[in-house]
Amino acid sequence: MSRHYKHDGLELPSVTTIISDCTNNSAPLVQWAANMVTEWIRENCVDTGGNDEPVQGLYNVYDEDLEKARFNFRSVSQKALDIGSEVHNAIEMHLQGLPYTLTTKEAQNGFKAFVEWAETAQLKPIALEQKIYGDGWAGTLDFNGYYQGKKYVIDWKTSKAFYSEMQYQVAAYRSVTEGIEGCGLLRLDKETGMPHFKDTSKTYENDLLIFNKMVELFFARHPILKKKAFNNKEV
Repeated sequence: MSRHYKHDGLELPSVTTIISDCTNNSAPLVQWAANMVTEWIRENCVDTGGNDEPVQGLYNVYDEDLEKARFNFRSVSQKALDIGSEVHNAIEMHLQGLPYTLTTKEAQNGFKAFVEWAETAQLKPIALEQKIYGDGWAGTLDFNGYYQGKKYVIDWKTSKAFYSEMQYQVAAYRSVTEGIEGCGLLRLDKETGMPHFKDTSKTYENDLLIFNKMVELFFARHPILKKKAFNNKEV
């Protein structure tokens, strides 16, 4: 989903918009969407064979079921976004000592993972959910502060795995944040409730190089967006 920030009269694409535009994820996404069709049918169309007990491996599927199944990926994707937002909000409130609400088991698991990790992380926030601005782009940084005594930028993730695009994202954030000694990603597993921290400090320079190339490619492909981001200036 494309996202833009308004700043000083400019319209800046988000870091994730730039990265997504320059990354071909079509193959895994197609497979995932197909999997969501199958998942919906398995959950909603089990044949009971005329009895109260379902018959394993047997399904009754009608046209209206197919219509619902083929768009299941949308609801699953939105649910994942909602869970991620809920976990992010709870973490922000928790670190500020404010009350928060968790409405789903998945969000509870994700937040539980954060609390477990934070027990030894020695976190001291400087800024949370901080709007930051680069040359032609913008973003929202989850954590800017101290991690185990060093000044870090960290992004929280509720995805099922780490992806290289995440490293480019946090590298971009680090590049415009002063005095940073390291950067990393914290994956909060919403199924198991386990935290997984990946320190990306060693790959920072290469990750930033890749991101900067993506910025060049993005604006080469979208000259109208380039005009909006640079106010018609030559860059």
